[in-house]
Amino acid sequence: MVRVFVRFMLFVRLMAMLSLLPMVVQAAVPLVNCGVPLTLAGPAQRIVTLNQQATEALVAIGAGQKVVGQAYQDDRPAARWAERYNAIPVMAEEYPNPESLLATAPDLLVAGFASAFSDWGVGARQRWLNYGTNSYLFESACAAQTVTLEGLYRDMTHLGQLTGHQQQATSWIAEQQQRLSQIRWPESQRKPKVLLWLRGYDLPYVAGCCGAGNLLIEQAGGINIAADLPKSWGHLSWETILSRQPDLILMVDSNWSSFSQKETFLSGALYARHLNVMSTGQRHPIAFSEVMAGVRLPDGIERAHHWFRAWQP
Repeated sequence: MVRVFVRFMLFVRLMAMLSLLPMVVQAAVPLVNCGVPLTLAGPAQRIVTLNQQATEALVAIGAGQKVVGQAYQDDRPAARWAERYNAIPVMAEEYPNPESLLATAPDLLVAGFASAFSDWGVGARQRWLNYGTNSYLFESACAAQTVTLEGLYRDMTHLGQLTGHQQQATSWIAEQQQRLSQIRWPESQRKPKVLLWLRGYDLPYVAGCCGAGNLLIEQAGGINIAADLPKSWGHLSWETILSRQPDLILMVDSNWSSFSQKETFLSGALYARHLNVMSTGQRHPIAFSEVMAGVRLPDGIERAHHWFRAWQP
């Protein structure tokens, strides 16, 4: 009888251990991100985010409490999570130096832009892997490729896996898919020609063919007048812009190139008087974080769609 009981208890323990196997295996499966492998023994516990885009993504899926430091703020955070976002210590105005970053003992670095892992950022990802620190770079910042919503959803899925917030990431994705499914452009209405102006003045830096800016314009129902630029963002002369006469200009409002700065420039530029949007008033501010491939891109798409629908040909 004792022997049977012992065998039964061993069986129960074995089954309990087996029930944990999927979790262990899932955590140990290497994830290859932009060509760099990541393998964590378990969910990351000490994360440093190197761009606002990354910080907001983790806050959005409830992993903000695991972020021990953030860097490179581009604009104001979304009001819905501003309190949680602002509670995270800011390590540097731009990228922190490697020494101060090492002092935080991070187990995961997350960045939205490849510059984070450049020589003027925090250094190469392989270097941090040698230190025992994993890193994740948003798919939109990998080698040249067209930015898609599916790529953003993959990023959120991976961040959910890396932080142990898979359920929250899945819920976030489902919510955005539902939101964006409501945006439709009437077949009977002409689509507006749109310029998305990021920065630069005498030679504007604008959304080209393949990045999040172009994705925003197309998803919102517009036509990007700079879609022939063979890159995500690039320079377009004012002469070309005048020849294409955008129906609307979306002006990115950031900490380093504000909407008001762009308005001031246009008010003093002699050629600007020939832009139709100067008389129609179709110049609109849009946050930097809403035109990047992050969690606020759906906000930007909704906002742009509202302006596009209100525009009258």
